[in-house]
Amino acid sequence: MFYTIITILLIFISFIIFLPKFKSATEQYSLGINFILTLIATLVGVLLAISITNYESDRKEKQDVIKLLNSAITAVETCQGYSEELIEYFINLPDSDNLKQEFYVKNPLPYPTYLDTLLMQSIVSKNLSGAALSELNELLINLKRSRQNNSSLYLIALSQAIKVLSLEIAFQNHEITEHQLNAQLDNIGTIADSMTPIKNK
Repeated sequence: MFYTIITILLIFISFIIFLPKFKSATEQYSLGINFILTLIATLVGVLLAISITNYESDRKEKQDVIKLLNSAITAVETCQGYSEELIEYFINLPDSDNLKQEFYVKNPLPYPTYLDTLLMQSIVSKNLSGAALSELNELLINLKRSRQNNSSLYLIALSQAIKVLSLEIAFQNHEITEHQLNAQLDNIGTIADSMTPIKNK
């Protein structure tokens, strides 16, 4: 943005030189003015090149972030599917079965460690919206907490994580505005805040 403003300013200065008001000065100092115009043209070319390079770099970074977010969704969905199978198996166990007492100790619900890795990457923390970053950090706490205490809440937290990641992808793709993103994240956050760990069931 800075380079674009400077470029526009230099072009504007160049146009001012050719105004009829400055015609006599232009003719009198033609050699110096030609030098200045050449210098301005060179600077404009350099600044435009830098602006285009920065734009392409930002666009590629955003595409990389979207890829990482999609990978995170896949990781969370995998954990969600496996967790649902474990919970269903646990529910179908007879109460008299000794395996049921320490089922989740011996068969812990899978945790999406990819989410921790995702948020530690500078490219993600730099490009992610502040609201989504905050929401994901809160959900990570809920995931770690509910995984040990309440399997049903753990599934809810996984679903919420998928929703947050999906909303952030939509925002990165300019499908929703920042206001719409924040409004929907606030709704998810209200549910997440109400989560309290209780005994696994």
